[in-house]
Amino acid sequence: MSIKRKAIRYFDLFAGIGGFKVAADKLNTESFEMEHVAYCEIDPQARALYTKVHGTKSQIITDAKLIRTHKNESGELVEEFDLLFGGFPCQSFSNVGYRKGFDDERGQLFFTILDILDYYQPKYFVLENVQKLSTINKGNLLAEMKEALGDIGSGYNLHIWDLLASDYGLPQKRKRIFFCGIRKDISPELKLSQPPIVDLTQSRYPTTWHLLEKDSVNEKHFIPTKTRKTVLFKNPKWAGDVNIDNPIARPLTASMSKWHRANQDNYFSHTYINSSLPLQRPIVDLDKEPIRRITPLEGFRIQGFPDHFANSANEIGLAFSTQYRLIGNAVPVDLAWNVLKHFLNSYHESNK
Repeated sequence: MSIKRKAIRYFDLFAGIGGFKVAADKLNTESFEMEHVAYCEIDPQARALYTKVHGTKSQIITDAKLIRTHKNESGELVEEFDLLFGGFPCQSFSNVGYRKGFDDERGQLFFTILDILDYYQPKYFVLENVQKLSTINKGNLLAEMKEALGDIGSGYNLHIWDLLASDYGLPQKRKRIFFCGIRKDISPELKLSQPPIVDLTQSRYPTTWHLLEKDSVNEKHFIPTKTRKTVLFKNPKWAGDVNIDNPIARPLTASMSKWHRANQDNYFSHTYINSSLPLQRPIVDLDKEPIRRITPLEGFRIQGFPDHFANSANEIGLAFSTQYRLIGNAVPVDLAWNVLKHFLNSYHESNK
């Protein structure tokens, strides 16, 4: 006797290169049948890579402001969907941005999410952003967001989780906050803990060493001689350490193509790359040792994307700087998958 799978049609808003889509595809199990009906992404280079790797024939919307809502009745109607994904723009909330929150135009895209939820009233939503937004205005911004998401439309039961990528199968100290909502008329609220932590040692890449390219790479990735002093050596005015060869990567940024200081970015020595001791940081000559940044392929791996993303990015001619930007702005796949699996499975099991 076959078990009837639960069909969930989803709309990938602020889609980037499809981190949520890869996670959703991975959730296609005996319990769920995930159907991709539409995606929205304003960045043409992100859209180009999304189309290349996913080959989707789903509805494409180029700007969230063009979507039909109660405030924009002449906008483009999105095909019927059950689940809204939204890795909404985070520059307004991150350390890299000014952290103005809703005072910034990009931060106001949160209101676009509310308008979409109010108009389409999907059964579920899963949203993602930087952990730092929880500290803005002494936590009042997060409280406002929580109240708005809970009350929009006919109301949603809301779960908010502050999570770390390295707890969910990726060797990266990337903190993200997730908002998971289910419409109140579908199910009573469950008391859910955060998704169960994953043993990183059992993951595909237990450390960064396991995902580093061991063959020769483009020489453009090696730190220029004139830049080494700034990148690798500690200045008393800097905060944080300048260690290289980190088994767990620093959080990836969209500006990885620039030569950031080693306390802000990820650099690896020839000695470490060619060693057989992933957890041991070797002593190297910082003046002479060949030291490089992560490659785009390694960046895709750290974020949980399959290797063919890097191949596709090269095939459509995306510059290294563009690839780094798209990688740094992406939703970590394994983290999103664990959130989605825990959230949907919990409510699916409780409503059988």
